[in-house]
Amino acid sequence: MRGREKTKRLKRGQTIAAEREYVESESERLKEREKVHRKRTTSVVVAVMVLAVLGALAYVTGKNAVQQYESGAKPAGETYEIKAQIVDEDNRGQISTRVKDYIAQLEQDFADLGYTVTQVTLPTGMSRELYVDIGGEEVYFKVNTDRGTAVTAEDAARMIKYLHEHDLRPTYVDVRVEGRAYYK
Repeated sequence: MRGREKTKRLKRGQTIAAEREYVESESERLKEREKVHRKRTTSVVVAVMVLAVLGALAYVTGKNAVQQYESGAKPAGETYEIKAQIVDEDNRGQISTRVKDYIAQLEQDFADLGYTVTQVTLPTGMSRELYVDIGGEEVYFKVNTDRGTAVTAEDAARMIKYLHEHDLRPTYVDVRVEGRAYYK
């Protein structure tokens, strides 16, 4: 009976040596699968680590950028006193707190650049524009209250320098658009 059982497991024309080769080749395939699986797992782990490092780097960089931006902004609760004369062409009599804060901050930013704001005019029919006169300059500047005060003051200072270098004497300079300045 035992001999018959062995013959049942072996197929016709198959030898014991062939059975051993089949087992060895199956074992090699399993080992190869394990290698591929390990490579994939390692690749995934490395990718996750790289993404984690990039995320941390982006977080730190973003946090530093926010801190840098906030350091240039006025501290919360700190208000500047308006020293310049304010002319309201519409004679509305009431200037919003937002506009007053903008004028005060603009005046401070000009002072930081070495210029003194002598007069700020609220033109007729324009709710977001101001005309700013600088001490010692013949030209006035058209500014927009939607733009940042520091950027506006820097653009105006660059234009003052440009006008002096080229000996130009326009009536006004328009610095309402970022990166552009027009004079007439």
